[in-house]
Amino acid sequence: MNIKNTFAVAKEMETLANGYNELAAKEGNEETRNIYTEMTYHLDELQSKLLQISNYYPEGKVEKAVTLKREIEDLPAGSEITLLHSYDSENLALVEDEGMELYLIPLDALEG
Repeated sequence: MNIKNTFAVAKEMETLANGYNELAAKEGNEETRNIYTEMTYHLDELQSKLLQISNYYPEGKVEKAVTLKREIEDLPAGSEITLLHSYDSENLALVEDEGMELYLIPLDALEG
């Protein structure tokens, strides 16, 4: 599996879901608003399946609280984040911040 590509696709799904949320908020027709909301839900579920998060977290695996050793993207050094998956062969980690934003970062940027 190419986790970088998988993560990129998941982020595209998140962008689509956010767009549908914005459309739902602006929509005056309740039926159309419900359609946008349903589409958002399905995209969120697909993203969770793809990344194996939320209700699709693998059985027997445990999320782990870790600290970021250096600044990565929008995350400052010292941030407390949750390690969801580590991809040792690719030296990457899927992490989540307190705002539930997902990041794919170098595994060696974490401690704990």
